[in-house]
Amino acid sequence: MGIDMSSIDAAFGFEPYGPILRAQYYAVPTAPTVNVMKNDIVVHGGEGIVTAKRGVLPIIEDGSVPDSDPFILGSVLSAFDENMEPVNYIAIGEVGDVTVAGYVLVADHTDQLFLVQEDGEGNAIDLDEIGQNCDLIAGTLCAGNTTTGISKMELDSDSAGAAAALQFKLIRPHEDDTAANDTNHYCRWIVQANEHFYHDVVGIGI
Repeated sequence: MGIDMSSIDAAFGFEPYGPILRAQYYAVPTAPTVNVMKNDIVVHGGEGIVTAKRGVLPIIEDGSVPDSDPFILGSVLSAFDENMEPVNYIAIGEVGDVTVAGYVLVADHTDQLFLVQEDGEGNAIDLDEIGQNCDLIAGTLCAGNTTTGISKMELDSDSAGAAAALQFKLIRPHEDDTAANDTNHYCRWIVQANEHFYHDVVGIGI
């Protein structure tokens, strides 16, 4: 057993849990209006673009936070500028080469599991909600840590429940954490995407 993190507010986005089942590149169109951070959940932008470094690539949505969005791809493993040089994150307004602001490598398999902290607002997620569903909460303009480039996306605790059209299935708490009591409102949960771009079937699990 490690340190129980369920009483510590330390968001880190959606980190792949277990093996990374697949990773693919996506383009971030020039001048995004949200930050794109490592461990951010990203969604499909609905089209492709001809890039200078990677040929034709699909794009991610770059104009809104992905709260409640049904076209989930997965989480960002790493970010690159328009020349494919590694960067901490892709910032709001980044122009790049005027076509793309940069590129992201995304863990985008439909069966990928993620580890994520709940947000600690309102009611904590409890054990009775294992197997139920939950939306993410991204914060203003996907505002992660601009020093480390790490996301601060979390699970929206108050959304957790049996409603079908929520983004993630709650698999179980992390083995080192304690879910749902008066002091443990930041439990880390293992989750899987319900509403995935490549397999949009609500309620999938393991």
